[in-house]
Order: sequence, then C-alpha cells, then structure tokens
Amino acid sequence: MEPLVQFLYLSRIAGEKPFEVIAEVAIQARRNNARDGITGVMVFDGAHVCQYIEGSLIAIDALVERLQCDPRHEALQVLHHGPSDGDRRFARWRMGYLLLDDGQELTRFAALRGPAAVDAVLDQLPLVDLEP
Repeated sequence: MEPLVQFLYLSRIAGEKPFEVIAEVAIQARRNNARDGITGVMVFDGAHVCQYIEGSLIAIDALVERLQCDPRHEALQVLHHGPSDGDRRFARWRMGYLLLDDGQELTRFAALRGPAAVDAVLDQLPLVDLEP
C-alpha cells in the first residue's frame, strides 16, 4: 500500500462568475478524483477556494501540476504538501463541497503552513463523514 499524502491549497477563483466556475471545478474534481484514488473536501467562500486532498504521492503530485496550470485558479498558495499521519479523513468523499455562508473569508488561513494549516482549516468544517 502506498503512503498517503496530504495537500492543502488556497486560491482565488478566476473570472467574473466564480459560482459557475467553482461548480465546474467541483464536477471535474469528482470525476478525476474517482479515477485517481483521491479524496478530500473543497470549501468555497464566494471568491476563494481552499481544498484539502489526500491520495498517493503520484496522484497528488500529478494533480498539483494540473492545478498550477489551471486558469480557473489565481494566486494559488500551497499551505501544506506532505505525508499523512494516519488514515484518510474523507475516505468516502471523492470531493466534498462546502459553501461558507458565515461571511468569513478563507483568506484568514493564508498565513498558515504545514499540519497547522490542515488542522485549522479542517477544524472549521462541520463534523460530517469524517470516519473512514
């Protein structure tokens, strides 16, 4: 079994219609993640997206390359990229999607890095479907 890798990033959604773009991103992510054995969650605040993904090193690195070239993302910031310290957190989610409606922007996580960034972002999510 390959070691599990985590990746967390923050970006701004490009274009004048961010809700349409993020819907397209979510649909494509679910299809590609099912194919590549990646699971995770995407959080959108109306302008920015923060995505936590987990999978094999090969699958995650290939996805990172695609993300960095994807014109739908602007100002992509890597908050964490490294080995996981346990089981998948979102084992049943090819790509969960949550829309923040509390008025808080995801940019509050921009200064965080490493496992602290992962913990801070995931602590803000509702406790749903976190069991493997």
